[in-house]
Amino acid sequence: MKLNPFNTLTGRMVLVTVLAVIISYAIAFAIYANERGAALRRAAESSVIERVAFTAERLRELPADRRPFVAEAIRDFSLRYNVSEAPQVEHAPSGGPGGRIARGIAERFANADVRAQSRTVEGPSRRWRRRTREFEGEGPRHLRRIDPEEGPIVRATEVIVSVRLEEGAWLNARARLPGPRPAPLGVLAAALASVIIVGIGAALVSRQIGRPLADLANAARALGAGQANVAAPVSGPEDVRRASTAFNAMAERLGRQLSRQRQMLWALSHDLRTPITAIRLRAELVDDEATRQRLLASVEEMEQLTEQALALARAGASEEARSKVDLAEIARTLCGELQDMGVNVRAEANEPVIAECRPSEIARALRNLAENAAKYAGGGVMRAYRQGGEAVVEVNDEGPGVPQDQLAKLTAPFFRADEARSSSANGAGLGLAIAQAIAEAHAGRLELANRTPRGFSAKLVLPG
Repeated sequence: MKLNPFNTLTGRMVLVTVLAVIISYAIAFAIYANERGAALRRAAESSVIERVAFTAERLRELPADRRPFVAEAIRDFSLRYNVSEAPQVEHAPSGGPGGRIARGIAERFANADVRAQSRTVEGPSRRWRRRTREFEGEGPRHLRRIDPEEGPIVRATEVIVSVRLEEGAWLNARARLPGPRPAPLGVLAAALASVIIVGIGAALVSRQIGRPLADLANAARALGAGQANVAAPVSGPEDVRRASTAFNAMAERLGRQLSRQRQMLWALSHDLRTPITAIRLRAELVDDEATRQRLLASVEEMEQLTEQALALARAGASEEARSKVDLAEIARTLCGELQDMGVNVRAEANEPVIAECRPSEIARALRNLAENAAKYAGGGVMRAYRQGGEAVVEVNDEGPGVPQDQLAKLTAPFFRADEARSSSANGAGLGLAIAQAIAEAHAGRLELANRTPRGFSAKLVLPG
């Protein structure tokens, strides 16, 4: 199973921190872009006001016949001029960039008639290639000719200004104010660098919290898998250290309690062997055949109960080392041995299914499942396969199944549902309890279910 980093505490803390920084930067950038755009617009409008006013003042000083030539020759940056007898702006609105520019120029000329209007246009940006050319004759010698080069399509504000020079002479200027500009690359790079630095810092800080919790979770998983002497490292913040200390104390008490229970059951089952053997010897001396057989049957049942109780006490507490084995191979080998003993169970496990486990314990659990299928249904099929990230060994039979309300009770020690499956079957009712204990000791589970339309299924599921 693939681990999603955003499902971990560290991943989510880093994600929340980085998102918070990104949102704060986005808000700051929005405010910055708005203020920057307003400042640029004000600067552009002031520049247009100063340049148009300056040009109008100079043209007033020129003879009337030279004004059109000089105005046409001026190629100021983003400005075009011409002189006509009538204004290009008849009625100008009072608001917007045009109104502000008209009022600004009018302040430079007392009682001057200034009109301006603005509109938003889309067109190629103009990169002005400056070529120096001084005008001859009268007029300012710093006026230069500027030729434009077209660039990419952008949105801009176009302003048309008409300034009355004298009766029958109007200076018309067409100006293009710059549109919104992207944030400087340096600012964006600094923001990206700060987000990365904050993310790394958040990862380091959250790791100090997430790692002890991950260690605690691993220790809890190991304890649930039946491992002994499990302890979680005591580290991290104070709250996490208290949780780890409490877990270690609980694991120690639970280990002692389970150990005492196993030792008691083991000792009791072991000590029962001596009186059972003595009873068997005395039963062999009984002369009456019928009585002797009844006694021997009872003794055999007691021996079987004792052996299964010992197996239940040892389930999950084996000292056998874990190793990676092929469950399909175990299933094939086990079914072959059971068939030699007359147990009708066949294997359908051709593909390898690798899992880390204690092979002897898994074989014991599968033997119990196979013997149950043979006992209650006359036989079964053992299949090994992989389902998602888990390894599954399933034993199916064609028997009568189990009442639905009794499925949850099947793994309880000494519980038997023989009346539903086979009244002739005998046993102590510990086979499924042992199989479940072994599965849980491997951090797995035992799944029992009725099949449709008939039969029973027992699945031993282990981590893959």
